[in-house]
Amino acid sequence: MSRSRPHVLHVAHQVLPHLGGLETVVGAETRGLRDRGWDVTVVSSGAGTRVEDGIRTVRVRAWNGLEERYGVPFPLFSPRLLWVLAREVRRADLVHVHDVLYLSSWVAALWCLVLRTPYVVHRHVGFVHHSSALVRLVQGVVLATFGRLVLGGARTVLPIDEHVAAGLPDPSKVVVLGNGVDTARFHPRPPVARERPVALFVGRFVPKKGFDLVAAAAGDEYEIAFAGGERPAGLEDPRLRFLGAVPADEMPEVYAAADVMVVASVGECPLTVLEAMASGLPVLLREDPALHSPWTAGPGVRFVDMAAGDLPEALRKLAADPDERRRLGAEGAAFARAAYSWDVHVDRLEDVYRAVTPGSLSR
Repeated sequence: MSRSRPHVLHVAHQVLPHLGGLETVVGAETRGLRDRGWDVTVVSSGAGTRVEDGIRTVRVRAWNGLEERYGVPFPLFSPRLLWVLAREVRRADLVHVHDVLYLSSWVAALWCLVLRTPYVVHRHVGFVHHSSALVRLVQGVVLATFGRLVLGGARTVLPIDEHVAAGLPDPSKVVVLGNGVDTARFHPRPPVARERPVALFVGRFVPKKGFDLVAAAAGDEYEIAFAGGERPAGLEDPRLRFLGAVPADEMPEVYAAADVMVVASVGECPLTVLEAMASGLPVLLREDPALHSPWTAGPGVRFVDMAAGDLPEALRKLAADPDERRRLGAEGAAFARAAYSWDVHVDRLEDVYRAVTPGSLSR
């Protein structure tokens, strides 16, 4: 379907204002494409169809009880998803499916295959070694069945780094597309004197994010602030401060109020790593294969064996050395500013789109 304004459909199980790295990526990509003259539609969970931030967004009602009760972000969509996606896939020149673990991804891929609409799949995370054996089992079954079918029909698969790429079944389809960061919003601020340095954790309070490891690292020499939810029941340590669920547009100020970032995720390298680096924070990273990514190969980061209990000592050393914190933060910010931006990311994304549908996306 050729037109003066090429039409791309993004399908994601959740988008902003729901907080998360995938949601931030979808927002940055769709806004960047909008600014370059693309006609962009998004289908996600929620209610109502409206123009949000200049982008037509179609939200389908879904039950999110699995996330609320167990920390598993798997919306169970209304049956309306079937005909909404049939209509939107038919209208699109190209469909961009965000990951493979979700009902929205399965239905979008099905309609793309039926209607012969080309699609790409964005892989934001590899296999997550969740603490629950049941969650790991279900994840493995989904990846081996629905996930493999979704990947099999895609023209191109876009993993965020080489670690995620290594788990994909067909290397010939793979184009690594790293995340970006908005360096206009996330940038270093003048240092602020505090009674104690503040270490920051950003993310859901679930095993995948390493929340328990970070909470257990409380120390008298520093404070740990958590952005992502309210204080869990029974966790009364006064050295831990909880900021609640912080809206995405307020996150630059959260980074500005911290002195060091702690990332304890497993199976993923979250976008918060780049945001913290761009904000001038030194970053302590869990020693996990997924966190060894192109952006963590640069300066400003240190790997810590958090599973072995080494995080408190690493925090104590940085708390006692403000000059080292400033040095690491400045090096990381310079690296993020020079090597990563959403403009570069969207440049590469447009190249992928045109390679997938040569000649059909007229501008």
